[in-house]
Amino acid sequence: MSCGLARQELYAPRSGPIDIAQWSSTVPPQAIQVTTSDQIALNGYFWPGAPGDKDIFVFFHGRGAHHGVAAKYAQYLRGRGDAVLVASYRGFGGNPGSPDRAGIERDAAAFIQTAHKLAGEEARVWLLGHSLGAALAIDAAAGRHDIAGVITIAAFATLTAAAPWYARPFVPERWNNVEEVKRIHAPLLILQGDKDRVIPGDSGARLAAAAQGPVAYVSMKGETHKPPMQTLGPWLSAAIATMNKGQAEPLPELPASWTVVRQTS
Repeated sequence: MSCGLARQELYAPRSGPIDIAQWSSTVPPQAIQVTTSDQIALNGYFWPGAPGDKDIFVFFHGRGAHHGVAAKYAQYLRGRGDAVLVASYRGFGGNPGSPDRAGIERDAAAFIQTAHKLAGEEARVWLLGHSLGAALAIDAAAGRHDIAGVITIAAFATLTAAAPWYARPFVPERWNNVEEVKRIHAPLLILQGDKDRVIPGDSGARLAAAAQGPVAYVSMKGETHKPPMQTLGPWLSAAIATMNKGQAEPLPELPASWTVVRQTS
């Protein structure tokens, strides 16, 4: 298998139509465009926050999605007045180019830079990613000191371990979240459904054990690879309000079936 074909299989860029009329949000997002350091123009979506609110989520979608799919989930983060910026990647959702690791790392950096500009001075930028997007959020935050926190949903420990055994020799790019979380200075919140059949069941525990900074690992009992953002989004909005107060503060009350497996400060 050639590298180009292997990357297409790995990232599975989705290019289908984006129909915002199907979303349940009563407030549609603003279309936004960012330009990467290598001059790729990328489309995304943005919901402004309440006046004076310095918190902004940057939402990174997973494999086989695009910014339209991501916005459908990210809309549920808006409840407490936080701004929400939905990122996209080259080759996805009508964007030019083809995805590879170096390219989508540039894409993430461009959206993070845009988030800081949108939220202004003293911005609190929260990186939130699902699956492959979680790996991108971890990678983007590693070594930086301008990120308020990193939140992962269904993050794998390593991409090789998450791939079927027969496909592992052909994985073209090595994403190792266990090594990357060691370089995150910001608080890290890890969420994993115990019914997730896409990533190995020990992924959340491995990431939490490797983290060098403040970390909380939440097991979501009964949830699959794609937990309902109708429940998770409002809880995350409450969680960052708590996390802003300091690590000594407990997380907001969890849904009855969820459990904090590990938490350090």
